[in-house]
Amino acid sequence: MDTDRWEYIKIFITALIAVIVVLSCYLYKNKLYIAGLENKLSLAHMKIQDLKRLEDINNKQKAEIAKLNSEAEKLKSKVEDLENLSRQVQNLTEKTLKIDLSYKRSKRTYSSRGADITLEEIYKKFNRLNSSIETQKDNLNQVRSQLEILYEWKYSVPSGYPVFGPISSSFGVRRREFHTGIDIRASIGTSVRATANGVVSYAGWKGGYGLTVVVRHNFGFSTVYAHLSKILVNVGKRIERGDIIGYTGVTGYTTGPHLHYEVRINDKPVDPKNYL
Repeated sequence: MDTDRWEYIKIFITALIAVIVVLSCYLYKNKLYIAGLENKLSLAHMKIQDLKRLEDINNKQKAEIAKLNSEAEKLKSKVEDLENLSRQVQNLTEKTLKIDLSYKRSKRTYSSRGADITLEEIYKKFNRLNSSIETQKDNLNQVRSQLEILYEWKYSVPSGYPVFGPISSSFGVRRREFHTGIDIRASIGTSVRATANGVVSYAGWKGGYGLTVVVRHNFGFSTVYAHLSKILVNVGKRIERGDIIGYTGVTGYTTGPHLHYEVRINDKPVDPKNYL
């Protein structure tokens, strides 16, 4: 009986040992599997961190690209303004000097250094371009201002004959009186043209002058056109050199058809022959 019990105990112990061995193998395999999972999780975590860093870099690059685009648009706008200003100066120069400055712009090519250029270098280039554009803009504005003054002077100073014909009476003392202009002989109805740009300050009957037009110009100049047969302009009308303002006649104190023409500076008569 004791022998049988001992046999059962031996079988039980053997079975228990076998179970323990099997469990140990299973636990070892599980440990290896868990270690593998932990390694994969660690790699996955590292990849996630790398992706986050890449995302941060990408976001920074997007922000830099947006900033560069904004700077480029500002420079583009300034270049367009500069080109518009340059065209204004060209047009004003052509009008003032009566020359043709038209030209064909050559297509520009720009060299590239490739991918080795840094953001810092790009911003430095932007700053240099911006500074260069501002300098050119200031220079062009100064040139435009000078041209505007020159243009106004050229077309505000009386120049040329208001009518074509011989001068029958000059400026100066005449028969014990001072003749404040010149008389230009012309048949009745001859077109009288303004000799400079300006604004009509008087249009109507003016005593011995008869039908008269007075035009105010810049820089203190004014011109007088007298003895007209008909007036075509009204006070306040802006006119340009060459515009017809009336027709010659014999109104007022006159001995025959002609135009009495005066040039004045600050309302003081000067010899019109110096401006024909």
